[in-house]
Amino acid sequence: MSVRGHDAFNPFEAGEPQDAWPLIAELRAAGAVATIASDLRYVTRHAECEAVLRDATTFVNESGFKEPGVEVPLQDKTLGELDPPFHGPIRRVMVTALTPRVVHAAEPFMRATAEELLDAIPVPGTVDLVPAFTTPLPNRVTVHLLGFPPEDADEVASWAKEFMESGFPGTNRTERGVGFENAFPEFAGYIDEQIERRARADVAAGEGNDILTRLLALEVEGNRLTRRQVRALARNLITGGFTTTSQLLGNLLYQLLADERIAQVVYADPAALAQAVEESLRLAPPVLFVPRTCVHDTRIAGTAVRRGERVIVGTGSANRDDTVFADADTFRLERDNADQHLTFGYGPHVCPGAALARVEARIAIGTFLERFPPGSVRLTPDYEFVNVPTYFEVGPRELPVETFAR
Repeated sequence: MSVRGHDAFNPFEAGEPQDAWPLIAELRAAGAVATIASDLRYVTRHAECEAVLRDATTFVNESGFKEPGVEVPLQDKTLGELDPPFHGPIRRVMVTALTPRVVHAAEPFMRATAEELLDAIPVPGTVDLVPAFTTPLPNRVTVHLLGFPPEDADEVASWAKEFMESGFPGTNRTERGVGFENAFPEFAGYIDEQIERRARADVAAGEGNDILTRLLALEVEGNRLTRRQVRALARNLITGGFTTTSQLLGNLLYQLLADERIAQVVYADPAALAQAVEESLRLAPPVLFVPRTCVHDTRIAGTAVRRGERVIVGTGSANRDDTVFADADTFRLERDNADQHLTFGYGPHVCPGAALARVEARIAIGTFLERFPPGSVRLTPDYEFVNVPTYFEVGPRELPVETFAR
């Protein structure tokens, strides 16, 4: 295939994937699989992305979002880096900890937290909605679900932000050291303290319903997880919530503030908000792709893929496949299949927090629209969208707005 610049496209370099939509469209038009920088296989189309994500025995998590060649010890692997036998039992804990019943029970906390954050926004005045609203809300919800002290939520958010915006997610290192404990000692130490607090309280015996309690009580093949494994999974929940839901809130608020036509429909019909959430997830996915490793020679859409090769499942590209989504580059509230997007993955590794993210978005944005009716808030006149500096994410780094009394 000869698509301009495709052999230099590296999805592990910050800024490249978010700016590559025209190139990705070219790759998708040219074929279902492209070879890009470092001989990575990039899957571009919806059907083939589904097929790869469904086949978890041929295409494994292994290295997760790490760059090619970066190895992570099993003790430090997150859910997205695990394969059997560890993946199944741990995923079941995550799923049972985030059931619709659990999520529904947390809705009053979500609404109260959204209202508290919005109460602090000056009217009239100017505020950046990212640190004021879209970042602290999902982080406080995650801290609540983990059972951490609520007064620690904002400090946890600052650690998560530092973590996600560093090179660590791809390299497993910073200038301070290799591995989470060395690269982020304060963050790691805090999680360890919470684990020990739970262990001393004997909640590992099954008392309590928070996620940390469930992780401490979990057995895999007859053995409890080590403290280090529990730490990795707790960190995964913190940074995952920070990533997906924070960017979802920022992207959807930006869409509503930048497009008066869309905002009018959602203001007039609250039922349209759920559709707006799905269309935002499709068109501006918080996570752009999912890496996999091929474990035996196979083919994807006729393209040979060898054992050991990294496969980048271009879920963001699949979300714009015009054989599935008509007028795929346009935000359309009337789209009847927006929920077929692959933003939360597909198959056995589909994100267990998908329902939580959707509910948080519905409550957060709904509360925001109730608090700020039409004409009471707008983007600052000089605003330009700048993406967060994380290589696999889409979301506004800043969202400055002006508020007006109504």
